[in-house]
Amino acid sequence: SRRWRVGDKLPMRQFCPHPALLHVDPFEPIIDEDLEPGDILYIPPGFPHDGFTHETALNYSVGFRGPNGRDLISSFADYALENDLGSEHYSDPDLTVRDHAGRIEEYELERLRGMMIEMISKPDDFKQWFGSFVTTPRHELDIAPAEPPYAPQEVVDALMDGETLVRLNGLRVLSVNGSVFVNSEPLDVSDTAAADALSRYTTLGKAELGEALTNPVFADELTALINQGYWFFDE
Repeated sequence: SRRWRVGDKLPMRQFCPHPALLHVDPFEPIIDEDLEPGDILYIPPGFPHDGFTHETALNYSVGFRGPNGRDLISSFADYALENDLGSEHYSDPDLTVRDHAGRIEEYELERLRGMMIEMISKPDDFKQWFGSFVTTPRHELDIAPAEPPYAPQEVVDALMDGETLVRLNGLRVLSVNGSVFVNSEPLDVSDTAAADALSRYTTLGKAELGEALTNPVFADELTALINQGYWFFDE
């Protein structure tokens, strides 16, 4: 049993009395409830809250927060550095001698801002960065490569006999504007429908993979993913 208090979303001062603890100023609760085993309380981001244990309790906190602008810009900057984007230097062929040598004109600021905006305006680079960003796990995955590794025909035979594949817990597989990414890397799969199934389902069988199982190239690709430990057969 645990008492939870939640305050309204108001400007709050945050401080850290300990590096692992983030505190806020005292607040008036808009929710003040005792939770019993099995109860769930949803607290939107930005609402201050605290909890008091009435008796020994085990509490799970599950976050559903999307990235903020700082996270996005920081990640894209890393991608730009890794891929040598935006290497062109600022230039101003229209620059003339001015009376005030210490003044930056508005048009110069706009030109600089345009250089930065142009970097994120290239669709291919933006998609590649976002696919990698959104499929990067927040925590280390418990990856166990198949031992011994499977042969492609073993995988196909098992699936055709009705066995199913299960995606590794925590593995992020997403379709981003026609491209599939897995664990921060682009997934190069020859069969479009099968690639979509890999991102759509956490459990796969012959019904989901369909005709792709008769394609030797896809069989090799799928076997490589299984041998990496990304998918495993349900036992």
